[in-house]
Amino acid sequence: MNASPSLDSRVLHFAGLGLLALAAVFGWQELELQGVLIAVVASAVATIVSAQKLEGAMRWLAPGLLFVTAMVSAMSWLAFKIPLLLLGVVLPVLGAIWVAMRLLRSREPVVPGPMREFPLRVPEFLTWQTLGIGLMALTGGAYFHLMTMHVDDIARRLVLTLAWTLLGLGAVLLGRKTNDTAPRDAGFVVIAAAVLKATMYDTTHLFGGLRIGVLVAVGALLLIGSQFLKRTPQPEAQ
Repeated sequence: MNASPSLDSRVLHFAGLGLLALAAVFGWQELELQGVLIAVVASAVATIVSAQKLEGAMRWLAPGLLFVTAMVSAMSWLAFKIPLLLLGVVLPVLGAIWVAMRLLRSREPVVPGPMREFPLRVPEFLTWQTLGIGLMALTGGAYFHLMTMHVDDIARRLVLTLAWTLLGLGAVLLGRKTNDTAPRDAGFVVIAAAVLKATMYDTTHLFGGLRIGVLVAVGALLLIGSQFLKRTPQPEAQ
């Protein structure tokens, strides 16, 4: 009697996870691994879990693990500015992209008006928040390390603010086009961060025309985005 492929896959899957967990235990005891490596390993495990089928509890577990590991790595980088911690953000972001694509494909036919009740949208919400906040952390981290390598130009401080604004607008427009509130919510979080950066940081670190320019640029992008939203029709009921 031949074993089913799904059983073989599960055996290999859990054996691999078991060996990784055992390696982490020995690493903690004998190699005295630093918290940085533990955060990266946790992100890698979360990314591996997110590659599994999104059925049953896994539909909730995978986005939750991606969100938690990405946030822990992002906050740890913010506190310690260790470049390796950004890898702990990259991996969950890649996993979130893969999960978001599958969740979009598996959604029920869209209908105009409010989406499903929030508890049913938690996996999508966590996935898109991982993408939004994770990408902000990565771009902010990349900019910081470029700045500390003495390749910073004061005018380049505009780039990060504009990039966050465009990223947020793109997510909001995608949410409108697909009638999905998850990317919309994530987009507004990113836009809020961009507006806060423009008003609280850029206006105190930029001077003259650049200070005016960043406010004009962000304001203009938001106005353009509002026009695109008006022209983007909601999907029709199917």
